[in-house]
Amino acid sequence: MTTDTSDALSAPRSDDPRVERTRAAVIEAASDLLVSEGPGAITHANVAAAANVSRTTVYNHWPTREDLLRTTIDSVGRFTPDESDLTGPIRTDLATLCEHLVADLIDDQRAPMIANLMERALHDAAVVSVRDEFAALFEQAFRVAFVRAIERGELRADIDVHRSLASIVGSFLFARFMSSDEFDRAYADRVLDDFVRVNAPG
Repeated sequence: MTTDTSDALSAPRSDDPRVERTRAAVIEAASDLLVSEGPGAITHANVAAAANVSRTTVYNHWPTREDLLRTTIDSVGRFTPDESDLTGPIRTDLATLCEHLVADLIDDQRAPMIANLMERALHDAAVVSVRDEFAALFEQAFRVAFVRAIERGELRADIDVHRSLASIVGSFLFARFMSSDEFDRAYADRVLDDFVRVNAPG
């Protein structure tokens, strides 16, 4: 059976409440699939079936699988703070930046979704593409916080943002998925406290 996507080139009207209700229903169905089955389940066909709409409807709103996956991941809590949320000191900014990731890793339903995303990125180009987009946004927010912290004299000037992010997030992921340690907010707080202490100037 072939999928008719010929009218996917015309964007749906955004001022029609019926269109918005349909869009919301599709996103909700896709979000449920992501949490329950992982990113591999996020295809136009699967989401259309779960939302009880046609595949053409899904294609109209999200022409590519990357578009659909990006919106779905964002809908379940992927959040990068605005620069205005980063007001210092650096320890407070790090807590703000990591707040949603920590909450997701603590949650027994959402944590497996993160593990599924990491595993799927090993062999799914669409997942890799969307993961890299979100990672770039996340790293940019860290960069802003670090630059301001250096200017305030809270972090050493030669700190590497990419490796720092890997150290913090890697510590979270190791504790949650590869260790018998209990990962909770107290554990995350200790990681952030240690990071600030180790990377303070002089």
